Amino acid sequence: MNTTYPRSLLLPTPVRRPLRWPVSRALLCVPLVGAAVLAGCASTVPPAPTPSTPPAAAPPLTAAPSAADQQRRGEFDKALDSWHGATVQELLRKMGKPEAITRRADGTYDYRYSKSTRAGPEGRPAFSCTVRYLVDAPARQVIGHSIEGC
Repeated sequence: MNTTYPRSLLLPTPVRRPLRWPVSRALLCVPLVGAAVLAGCASTVPPAPTPSTPPAAAPPLTAAPSAADQQRRGEFDKALDSWHGATVQELLRKMGKPEAITRRADGTYDYRYSKSTRAGPEGRPAFSCTVRYLVDAPARQVIGHSIEGC
């Protein structure tokens, strides 16, 4: 008995199954994000000074602020002006608990918020910023502010 089968039955057909990854799709993006971050950190090494060029002096630790720093600080100061007239409840809701609250001699209160970071193996301060909000006691409203550092 000689039976002929259609050609489509004789050829192997590929089995289509959905790909199942052992990790989530979010983890597949990690190498791409890491490569992008590393590419952004790439920098060139400055050329070594020649013997005829004297080495540059290190900048002083308390250098005068640059024009860009002054502009940034001015913009920050303007942004803090928007708090004038706000209630203490609004300040606490947005900023959280202050680091310290002190009563001043004139009866107003000083709400202090600070932020600092450390860098290097010795843990030297790399950035420090303190904002103080002046609050009128009877009205419980912000009437001023001051900035230290930043």
